[in-house]
This record gives sequence, structure tokens and C-alpha cells, in this order.
Amino acid sequence: MIELAMWANLQAQYSGWVTLVCGILGLAIPFRGRFEYGVYAVVVSIPIILLEYPRSKRAKGSNVPRPYQEQIAPVIAMLGFFGRNYFMRFVIHLVASVPMFFFLPTMLPGIFLFCASVTYFAAALRGEQWAPVKLAWGSGARRQDQSRAGAAAGGGRVINAPTAAPPRRPAAGAEAVKA
Repeated sequence: MIELAMWANLQAQYSGWVTLVCGILGLAIPFRGRFEYGVYAVVVSIPIILLEYPRSKRAKGSNVPRPYQEQIAPVIAMLGFFGRNYFMRFVIHLVASVPMFFFLPTMLPGIFLFCASVTYFAAALRGEQWAPVKLAWGSGARRQDQSRAGAAAGGGRVINAPTAAPPRRPAAGAEAVKA
């Protein structure tokens, strides 16, 4: 089955960025004297972005963590019930999206955040929960260097990328097998 929490995480992450941009737009362009809604959008977007930045551990398969996720994930884990439970994220995003519907520049991010909260509600009903991703090798280039060094030191074979475009000539050993 599809893990709905991954979809909700992306929706909320992108809605946080769009809320930030539209809040700044609401502050820069005067819209009937509703300055406070632009300030609200900017202030609310930052915790949403930080809350949604770390990806959750998947139930099956592998994870691709976001860069520098390992610095933010312990903070989310320390929030306990409020950081791990998707029902609480549903409530937080739903409450945060309501004031955005009263200001034209933040109406679209409010719709995005509302959709993310509904997706989190569906994930909570399925029993999904946020869990931090455990990184075995570290991050980035260091992980690739260690895996190559480990393969070479452990007797494993490092397979180099092909140098010619397909179709390729068969290898010398493959011709001997055919005969």
C-alpha cells in the first residue's frame, strides 16, 4: 500500500515554502490594510518548514534523507507526541490554514496546507507514525567513499560505469560461453 505520510510530508513542506513566499508578497504589496495576515503567514511558515523538513522512515524499502536532516530530526523526536503523531500534525496544519483563507495572497497556500492536513488525517487513520531515519554511513560523498572502500577492502568487486553507449559488444567471456 502507498504510505500517505510521504505525500502529506511533501505537500506540507511545499505549502510551507509557498506560504513564506506569499506572506512576503502580502507584506510587500498593500492589500486593503491586512498587513497582519502577511505577518502571520511568514511567522507560521517557518515552523511548518522545520517540522516537515525531516522525512520519516518508510515501513518498507529504503529512504533517501534530505540534506542536513540528521540535525533537525532529533528536535522533532524530542517533541514526542506532537512530533510523531500524524493526527496532531493534522490538527496543527488545519488550525494554521484557517487564517490564510481571509487574505488573497495566502489563500492558495492555505488550500495547500488544508490538503496536506487531510492527507495527514488519512495517514493517521491508517496508523502511520513518524519515525526518524537512521543513517548507517553518514551523508553525501562520505557515504559513497566508504562504500567503495569497503567493497575494495572486503574483497567485493567495484563495478565501473559503462564507457560505451548501448548496444555494446559482448564481453570476451560471453563469446566463449556461446561456443
